[in-house]
Amino acid sequence: MKLQTAVSVLLLLAVLFAGSASAAEWEPVTITDDLGVVVEITKYPERIVSLSPANTEILFALGLDERIVGVTEYCTYPEAALSKEKIGGFSTINTEKITVLNPDLIVAADGNSEETVSHLRELGYTLITINADTIERTLADILLLGKATGTSADAEALVSSMQADLAEIAEKTADLEKPKILHCMWIDPLWVSGSGTFQDEMITAAGGENAAAAEGGWVALNMEKFLTMNPDIIVVDSGNGMGVGEDDKLKNLLMEDPRMQSLSAVQNDRVYVVNADIIDRGGPRIVDGVEILATIAHPDVFGEYGGNDNAALSPGFGMLAVLAGLGAVLVLRRK
Repeated sequence: MKLQTAVSVLLLLAVLFAGSASAAEWEPVTITDDLGVVVEITKYPERIVSLSPANTEILFALGLDERIVGVTEYCTYPEAALSKEKIGGFSTINTEKITVLNPDLIVAADGNSEETVSHLRELGYTLITINADTIERTLADILLLGKATGTSADAEALVSSMQADLAEIAEKTADLEKPKILHCMWIDPLWVSGSGTFQDEMITAAGGENAAAAEGGWVALNMEKFLTMNPDIIVVDSGNGMGVGEDDKLKNLLMEDPRMQSLSAVQNDRVYVVNADIIDRGGPRIVDGVEILATIAHPDVFGEYGGNDNAALSPGFGMLAVLAGLGAVLVLRRK
């Protein structure tokens, strides 16, 4: 079952069976966020502001649409997020707008400005920080946000569904040959996902081998190093500064580059464009990302990859988040 369908079913069940705690039933909870900060949530979080797209996706998946009052400019999924009040970009949070929204709970991300996060805490807002940098951490963060918002039952159901989908993919790929897959987040320069990234985990979970596993984290490669990896498959993020509908340009830049013609992936036409918002965000759709990679890696088992039909609405956002987190200055934008 596609994760979007599973999430829809969970949201319907939440409405039918009222799985969330109400304001009248709320009891204060104490949680430890991903930065080790102990946060006591004394008031029922009826007004929630999200400072990152991944957090927004989790909150919506927990059925909190009516309680979300503010999101970033890059929160493009689900569609309902587009109509929420915008509080700035990932690294350009407008604290004055947040003050007007008067949230009971702010959900920040590790890549948000420390100065902004500290300022919001000084203003007295209840704030927790999420850092979903692995699949396991993503699942744990869904449970954490469930506890923080009184939607633990929904969070547990969502995590169970995601774990079941991952287990099914693992079972189907257990005895298959593992093609070398290179995830390319940016093409000028060539930024790839090495070991220790959740894209590395996703490749492994999809029954592949990360061609850049010898590299740590997200790293920029020179052309010589890139060519020596010789992956069987190259996966390129949608966006990368292109306009919507121009994703074929990314593939063509690689396929037509004379220097790339020695690569197995190019020779065998196994260069694919994928939705950056799915592959680069540590949220509920991370399972969809694994399924996409499994389909690309093992078409005989999962069927042919249908292409980047669900194009990212915020082109290149995932990579920009990584660059911001690394302190790079190639671009300004936010996973």
